[in-house]
Amino acid sequence: EHGSAEPPGDPQAAELAELKESHTKLKRAIKIRVHRAMSDHNIVAATDKKFVEMSLGTIAGWITAQTFYFIILRGLDPLGIDRLLESFLARLIYAVLASILVPVLDWSLSNKMSDSEHFLADQVHLVKICLPMFFAWAWKDVISAAFALAGESLLIQIATALAVTSAMVVVETLPTFRRARQAMKERGGSDSLFERMVAMLGNLALAVGFAWNTVFSRVPKHFFSLVKAPMFVFMVQVVYYVLMTTFIILIAMRLRAWKRQRHQEKQEHAEAEKAHDPERGYSQLVVHRVSSIAADAEVAGLSVVISALHFVYAWAQLDTVNALFFNYLLGCDSAGLCGYRNSFNFAFLASFVFARATAMLKCDGRVTSWNKESAALMIKAFPMNTGWAWAGYCKAAIADAGTYVPFDPLWSYLLCTAFAWMAISVIHRNLEVELRAWDRHCKAEADSCELILH
Repeated sequence: EHGSAEPPGDPQAAELAELKESHTKLKRAIKIRVHRAMSDHNIVAATDKKFVEMSLGTIAGWITAQTFYFIILRGLDPLGIDRLLESFLARLIYAVLASILVPVLDWSLSNKMSDSEHFLADQVHLVKICLPMFFAWAWKDVISAAFALAGESLLIQIATALAVTSAMVVVETLPTFRRARQAMKERGGSDSLFERMVAMLGNLALAVGFAWNTVFSRVPKHFFSLVKAPMFVFMVQVVYYVLMTTFIILIAMRLRAWKRQRHQEKQEHAEAEKAHDPERGYSQLVVHRVSSIAADAEVAGLSVVISALHFVYAWAQLDTVNALFFNYLLGCDSAGLCGYRNSFNFAFLASFVFARATAMLKCDGRVTSWNKESAALMIKAFPMNTGWAWAGYCKAAIADAGTYVPFDPLWSYLLCTAFAWMAISVIHRNLEVELRAWDRHCKAEADSCELILH
């Protein structure tokens, strides 16, 4: 009569359902936490590896270039030519040899023991990551020797910087270069030797950056000649660094936006070519192709300028920390005059500080384009400056050794090159071993976590 009432819910069933839901949420939270920890580990490991490899490549590129330079100088000595011209020819001969031998070695080692974990495989990998720096450093030294041969003429330096920039823009605009670089990315070691030689030309950005840095750094050097006090030298360098950083970030942001716009225009021209109607004649097709070539040239030019600005920033940063450590704190006129002990201390300190700073800057919490561009500049500059700091130590140590032993500089560089390569090999091998061990540990931890959750 009064109808049937709903039986009250089972409190145990409700509690069990709530417990299951809490358990599901807990599992999801743990998985997210493990995934985030693994992602953070991968970022840190990749950052540390790239940092060490770029630093080692910089050291290897410098000391190898110096050693071959002295070897070639000995061969040119009987000619009795002017010392500056002889130095330029020696640098040019080494650059030509590097342009031939580096791509050949890079291509021949492209598929050698790529999946192996043996010592020899790690050494092959080390050589492959150092080869582009051999090429880049060789042509950077050619520009440096050319400036020394031409004197301190500002017009010649600007003309040289414009010439090497234009040459690299032309190279990157060529379809052959773009196809070669794409072949290296897609096929790995299956590309041809010719494609590898053409693609290697993309590593001329160091020479372009050095040329423009020589032009820009004339400004603080002029003030250095006016103020001799270490504090004022450091202040001038800091002001130059801040102004150059601001200028480079603004230009880089504008160029990247311009580059994205040109990429979009290039895609529109490509689509227009596909949709071309033959009945309307070839004039429209020619217009689209010319526009596409112009867009390629602009994109290549923007890429070259951005890469060159990264190196200009790196040198400005290195000059600033040099001014702080050597000029201001130690009272030396330059890093080379402070002795190898102080150079070692500086290189060791720079390695630690720059490595930790690089890891900190890798986080993705930056929102504004300015902060992102600033972080990108520093991340690229830190490993190179670490390598240059150790190169400065090596140069100071070799110079100091010459005061004790009446060695020809060539023999000093030969001995130090052999020792440096041994040290670089050991450091790289230990890095690879530790990273692989840490990867296995993290994978085992993740698998154990999955088993426990299931």
